[in-house]
Amino acid sequence: MLVQYLWSFYVMLQFWLLCRSKTFTWKKTAMFMLLGVVLVIPITAWTLMTAHGLIGGKTSDTWSIAVVTPIVEEVWKLLPLGLYLFFSRRASSMSLGDYTLAGAAAGVGFQLMEELGRRWLNSGIIGRTYGYSTTMLGGETIHWDFWALFPGRFEESFFPSLMTVSHPVHTAMVALGIGMAVRFRKRLTNAIYSLPALLLAWSILDHAAYNGQYSLPDWFMKIHEWTGSGYQTKDFFLLMLVLGLILDYIALNRVRSRLPMMEGERFVDPFTELRHMSAAFFRKRERFASVMAWTRERREMGFSLQYGNTEAVSVQEDLRGRMQHHYRMAAGLSLIALLIGAGLFAGFAAYWQAPVQPDDNACFSCMFDSLQNWWDRLSFREKGAIVLGAFALSLLFVGFWPALGIALTAASIPGSGHEIAKNIRDPKRLLTPENAAAALLALALSRVPFGRLAKKGEERLKEWLEKLLGRRTKPEPDVPRKTEGDKPEEKPDPDEQEQAPPKDSDEYVHWSKAKYKGVELYDSRNGALGEFDGIDIENGIFYEAKSAEGLNRIHPKTGKPQQTPQQFTDKQLYQKTRTRINNLIEKAVGTRTTPDGTSDVPTLEEIKGIRNFQFQLDGDTPELRAAAENSLNRLRQEFPDYTFTIRFGVK
Repeated sequence: MLVQYLWSFYVMLQFWLLCRSKTFTWKKTAMFMLLGVVLVIPITAWTLMTAHGLIGGKTSDTWSIAVVTPIVEEVWKLLPLGLYLFFSRRASSMSLGDYTLAGAAAGVGFQLMEELGRRWLNSGIIGRTYGYSTTMLGGETIHWDFWALFPGRFEESFFPSLMTVSHPVHTAMVALGIGMAVRFRKRLTNAIYSLPALLLAWSILDHAAYNGQYSLPDWFMKIHEWTGSGYQTKDFFLLMLVLGLILDYIALNRVRSRLPMMEGERFVDPFTELRHMSAAFFRKRERFASVMAWTRERREMGFSLQYGNTEAVSVQEDLRGRMQHHYRMAAGLSLIALLIGAGLFAGFAAYWQAPVQPDDNACFSCMFDSLQNWWDRLSFREKGAIVLGAFALSLLFVGFWPALGIALTAASIPGSGHEIAKNIRDPKRLLTPENAAAALLALALSRVPFGRLAKKGEERLKEWLEKLLGRRTKPEPDVPRKTEGDKPEEKPDPDEQEQAPPKDSDEYVHWSKAKYKGVELYDSRNGALGEFDGIDIENGIFYEAKSAEGLNRIHPKTGKPQQTPQQFTDKQLYQKTRTRINNLIEKAVGTRTTPDGTSDVPTLEEIKGIRNFQFQLDGDTPELRAAAENSLNRLRQEFPDYTFTIRFGVK
């Protein structure tokens, strides 16, 4: 079962790498895979049971295997995508790569459970001897090849005459056809919806022909032969995927003047993005994750500008938070169900293999001794497979580093079984001087910002190499640095800080001195749409106060800041202001005061004409200034008729 999960994870990873125009995160893609497990599988089973309950017959009948089952499975695998298109307000800004990923992920989840069921119920002397996918007449029928693209095809190894690609390929192809129909329905009318209908019919044809190849009529098999006998399906899908990626990047380049560009980048294309990500990985790996996230977010912003409706643009930030909350709930429930199932499986396996009465001396600590004995008997490859499986499974629910920590922890527990058992039998062992010293040392090391020490060590090594080679490196271009001729910057007097003129405006007014404070927008349902900290009607200024307290706080385990300045300004300055402007223009129907605001507030019509935002930030560092300028430049590009200024060090 672990091997099957690793195969499914490998297939999902192939789709993830090929869909270069995606805006979905890995967690959102994993959500579609989980829906393929916890939603599609039960509904498919209930549908088939209902059909047999109404019509009768056996599940081995031709009409059930080759007619009803292919139709039901291929249609219900599209259910996660349909629910997302129906309920998600961001669906209008999906890329064609997102459609492909959604279909592929649901197909991966469905095939994972289908193959787990086959492995679980594998019986017979041939299956036990040669594997669960081997038959007497057909030989090996399910092929999982590491060097194959989308492994898991169904094809007999003895005298093959037809095949069917895996479930992910079928569903991804139909989902991509749906995306093209949605994208071009205005130009090509609703007749374009015949494309996904034909692709769905093709998938059902391939599926049905393989399931009923020895019992279906000749005319049906002849039609299947005209379509390539299943051998042309994957090739056709790959051509569609290439076309979809080209169309996606053409759409992005239509709005590239409103998108942030990398240095030296003239067009938005996948090759330049890959080049920048590769450069970040090999030169400055700490930036690799940021570069990947930045390119994905840029594509998301481009498709939102190009295709997103008003609702998709205005509620994008709030929607992302709510979807993440619901996803975590679904992921937690799925994980609990998986753990329960694994426990039941382990219990039954132990009962079947050793149906004896437990010894009277059985104890809780002995379980850890047995656990390490079992772990020590495993080979290196078996231990590696378990660690890799724990990592791949954890990656569905958490990020990369937490998943790696979970996998290593899962390996360390059985590897320390004897020590854990000794501590349970004799808790006083933990009070020895050796254990106390080890605990104190571990506590001290956990408080050391390892990332900062590593960075200093890297700088020392670089300086040593520069002296050795006689060269000097250039400073970072995006962070202002002092030169030898610069005068030391004098810190302003706290009492005079509010009276000092800001850098980007002629007259400075603290946000708390504004006539109107705490002005909240609300929609037609009386729902809150965000608030302005201060408003100056006479001068036409929105005041926004931001706090950067604790921004550079070091995480004790990672040794890195919990939030970088760029992440902070992108969220607090760019994303929130962008949402506020869109809500002000499109969704707001009125204004009202907040509990801490002034009793008198301006009307919506009075503030709609204001085009000046002034941010007042209590932090002030070179990195924070550079990050804020990047975020404000994104706002200036997206809203050219607005003015955005900022003052630092405002308490």
